[in-house]
Amino acid sequence: MNKKLLLLLVVGFLSLNFAWCGGFFPEVPGWKVQEEKRVYNNGDLWELIDGAADIFLSYDFRDLHIAEYTSKDQIIRVELYHHSTPDNTFGIYTAERMPDYPQVAIGSQGYKSQGILNFLAGNYYVKVMSAGSKEASENDIALVAGKVDYQLKQPVSLPVVLNYFPLADKEVLSDAYIAQNFLGYSFFHSAFTMRYNNKAEFQLFIIHSTQQEIQNMIDAYVKLLKEDKVRKNGALMIFKDPFNGTLFMQIKEEYLVGVINTENEETAIAFINETIQRIP
Repeated sequence: MNKKLLLLLVVGFLSLNFAWCGGFFPEVPGWKVQEEKRVYNNGDLWELIDGAADIFLSYDFRDLHIAEYTSKDQIIRVELYHHSTPDNTFGIYTAERMPDYPQVAIGSQGYKSQGILNFLAGNYYVKVMSAGSKEASENDIALVAGKVDYQLKQPVSLPVVLNYFPLADKEVLSDAYIAQNFLGYSFFHSAFTMRYNNKAEFQLFIIHSTQQEIQNMIDAYVKLLKEDKVRKNGALMIFKDPFNGTLFMQIKEEYLVGVINTENEETAIAFINETIQRIP
């Protein structure tokens, strides 16, 4: 058989199989599902969430699929926000997650509040919420969410960089990912962050990129601050930033590790060194 024809048949079969499975939104017993025909993309997301669209776009939002499950006067709305990478999806998920929300064992991580259940699943940030005149029960929301999670079949994992952060003194659910304009500068990007409390609260960050890009970030920062605002202690770099205070940074190959919001150099050195030791 012609290889091109065989490839087309395989793609067609997979497409039909996906459609047969109900696309993104599976059937749920006792509920009627209706998927919206309109799919939002990065050019028109503002029409749906005007005030919040910019932050979704900063995490390289691709498209949004929506469906509603109805049962009598109850409606459960499901929104699937698709982003370019799992890191970007993790970023927008953590931007909206609140540490005091109860956690839910669904997808890679999930949380719930009154009438909502949101979770992270691979490249999808999934929002499931009660939207009818009569509020859907917590169990029904969880049922629909679980069915959607199973349908998406995304790998259950969090970004591997999170494993490099020290465990001691870490604040629960303080992990985040800043895709753009970290610390307010365009040359700093792709930063994973974690808050710690060691006698006082501070923040540790890790940026993973190419060695050249890491060096470009440091060069741009030094040029901006001027050299009199920078000093070195071995491999450690200390920056006096007029907007962000004292920053401690150190490079390990393709990683830039730093501490902000503390003047305690001993603490910064200890946490940076432990982080560097944890990086493979």
